[in-house]
Parts: sequence; structure tokens; C-alpha cells
Amino acid sequence: MRARLLPALLLAAAVALPAGCSGAQEAPAKSPTQRLEAARATLEKAGTVTLDLKSADVPGRQNGVTAATGGGVVSATEPKFRGTITGTVKGVGATVEVIAIGDETWLKLFTPDFEPFDLSTLNAPNPATFFDPGKGIAGLLPETASPTAGGQVRAGRDVLTQISGTLPAQRVEDLFHLGEGDGTYKVTYGLTDADQLRTATLVGPFFGGSDSTYTLTLTEYGAPVVVDRP
Repeated sequence: MRARLLPALLLAAAVALPAGCSGAQEAPAKSPTQRLEAARATLEKAGTVTLDLKSADVPGRQNGVTAATGGGVVSATEPKFRGTITGTVKGVGATVEVIAIGDETWLKLFTPDFEPFDLSTLNAPNPATFFDPGKGIAGLLPETASPTAGGQVRAGRDVLTQISGTLPAQRVEDLFHLGEGDGTYKVTYGLTDADQLRTATLVGPFFGGSDSTYTLTLTEYGAPVVVDRP
């Protein structure tokens, strides 16, 4: 009798167990706001990152930076950048090498060596600012209003989760030195499963009138980046 009763008791006990007790529970999915905060923290902790900036639908002969590429050091006290920037000044386009450390900048502008240069005279952004945790790219993430999760897209080897929202126009103008500081800009971020911010695409009236698009791509988190004063 006992031999017949034991299997029945075991079966009843298994059925009575809550579903969650059958194994480890999965962690609840993060909200879009939590994902952006995690991406901000990941970027700040990385210390270094490679930046590639591209633009689209920029009106011809408009003054301003249209592209940049190089390595940056993320720091609240002395952010750094070394690479190239492309832009237009008084209708003339050029690509120049630049070193930026804190508020100081040096350019190879028709010279064999780096020379000190005040980018504010061209109303151009200091590229080191992009790597300031508060004022730069990382600081955009917590200021994104109404973040909404979208679908997934492939970017090279990465599959990115998209999160869209809006940014204050003044915040965008402060970073890019473009726009008029009124209203909002659309932004779409692409985040990896490891909460690395891989892309940030901003759309709005950077030059007034019709919209233009700027896309930031961040790679090589934590890779060595050397930026010294020339």
C-alpha cells in the first residue's frame, strides 16, 4: 500500500508547488529610464571611448561642425579628445586635427604643428566637452524626456535596443553650438545588452528651418587613449 501511495504524494506535492519555485526567477525588465541611467553609468565608468560623429541633411555652406572622429577621455575635471573634426567656416569646408584638454584646444590649421586655438571664435564646440559626464554625451541620457522603448536593430556585430525621447533644444545647442535653444529635439539611442550606449541620433533644426540629423557612435569602451598637451 505504501509503495502505491508514495508516487501519488510526490505528484501532488509537485503540482502544489508555486510556479516560481521550479527554478531561478528572471529579473524584471528594466524600464527605459533605468536603461538610460545604466548606460550613463557605464559610459562614465569606462574612462575612455572612441567617438564617430556624422551628420545628414545639413544645408550647404552653413557654418558648423559636420563630423568628428577620435578618442576621448571621460572626466568631470579634465575631459580630453584627440582626433579630427570636419566643418564649414564662412562657406569653406575643412578637416583638421585637434587636441582638446579641458578648456584648452590646439589645431593643425594650415600648420605643421599643433597651435593653440580658441574654438569659440568660430562658435565651434570644444570636442572635449562631449566627454564631460555632466555637460557631454553622458549628461544627455538623464535629461531625455518621455523615453520609450522601441524595437531592436543590428549595428555591425551588435543588436541594439532603441529608446526614443526628446531633449531640450538649449541642451543640444550648448553641446553642439548649433540651433536656437527653443523647443525640443528628437533623440533615439541604441543600447547594447551590456548597457553600453552605442549610438545617439538627434534630429532637429540645428541650422534653423528644416531638420538636420547628427549621429554619435561610441565604441571601444575602456580602450587605451593617450591625449597629451603638444
